[in-house]
Amino acid sequence: MPALPVSADRSPRPWALTLATITLVAAMLACFAISTMALSAVGLKYDVAEGPAWEKLHPATYLATLAIAFRFLGQRHPLRYARSLLQQLPGAAFFLAMWVSLAAYSVLVQQTPLSAIIETYLVALAALFAYDDLSPAMRDFMRKALHVILVVNAAVGVLELVTQTRLFPYAIAGLPVPGDDRPTAILGHPLMNASTTGAYLLCLCLGGDPQLGPRRRVAIIGLCLLALAVFGGRTALVLSSLIVGGVLAFKFAFFLLGARVDLGRVLAGLILTPLLLLAVAGAASAGMFDNTIARFVDDSGSAQSRVVALQLFNMFDTSDVLFGPRLDLLISNLGMAGIPIGIENTWIALIFLYGAWMTLFFVIGLIALLFEYWRRARPGVSVLLIYFLIIVSSMNGLSTKSMIFNQFSLLLLFMFNKESAARMAPEAGGDRD
Repeated sequence: MPALPVSADRSPRPWALTLATITLVAAMLACFAISTMALSAVGLKYDVAEGPAWEKLHPATYLATLAIAFRFLGQRHPLRYARSLLQQLPGAAFFLAMWVSLAAYSVLVQQTPLSAIIETYLVALAALFAYDDLSPAMRDFMRKALHVILVVNAAVGVLELVTQTRLFPYAIAGLPVPGDDRPTAILGHPLMNASTTGAYLLCLCLGGDPQLGPRRRVAIIGLCLLALAVFGGRTALVLSSLIVGGVLAFKFAFFLLGARVDLGRVLAGLILTPLLLLAVAGAASAGMFDNTIARFVDDSGSAQSRVVALQLFNMFDTSDVLFGPRLDLLISNLGMAGIPIGIENTWIALIFLYGAWMTLFFVIGLIALLFEYWRRARPGVSVLLIYFLIIVSSMNGLSTKSMIFNQFSLLLLFMFNKESAARMAPEAGGDRD
């Protein structure tokens, strides 16, 4: 996709474009490196009812807003720039219309907090709009930075379980979570860790970042699989394992049929796979996976709460389901249904927050936005999108304040983009499946 000409030397304010790039990169790094647990640890009332309004937004949201403002400030013709962006990204343009409509409906009709709608998508949108204007060096920096953050996060998660200590206290809505030994590492909530680590693992398994050497790739995949087990996200663990197994079986079948293979990757796999299996066996014998296995046996009612959520449709009349019930009535019925912590399904949660009618249009807009990431990604992106949609269907990731969509989108942009596949000819080819 050609770069937009509006950020060329004709701009009267190059300093603003420089600041736009700096704040955007800071926003993208912050959405990975600063978790809810970290904000709570420094005393910010980010996920609790009380406290000033400015504390309810993530630092990445503020930085992304500044990045957008600086980018428009740096243009000779801001309106022409906006029109050019929307013409090049029609899916994002349609999503913006649905996004603004949902935000207006949330404030004017449902009177629900706006922060969940804003920051769940803002960093991803800012990065998508600015991606073509980023220099190759800056894109390469982001690719390497994401590797560092996610590898360190996986290692910290394993160390937290081994040492039974945490980098940041595990707290939700300002309250400590007792009886849960799962690590929180850098990304925060164990489910957030598992979901994003699984997406990163699949990026590497499906050929993302061809510049990464085979030995490092296999080693990082092994670390991520270990981290997935200790984070305890059952859906992410099972789904990632199935996809990885399918990819390996598919490649092995092609090898038997005489397809060309990368000898370096084959050797790396032959050497590192036995070491990985020994490490997993040792970790299992040391009891590192006991908590994860226990969650398959007894998940403290998590799976049951998803089934119970379906009963909510019988607790509201048709008008409430179509247009959204009052927030106080929703909270009351959630308590009566035995799910006071929230609906662990993004789509059902959106229906009861904003109504089925608004949710339908918003989901269509979300699909249009995902199409923009799909069309600039390398082969295999459809598998990643299916993984993501299944993951958010098992949690309330898109119906509450969360960085999960931002993190997933940045992985697609900087590690799974089409241009990296084009630079590495042996990796390119095939359909996006």
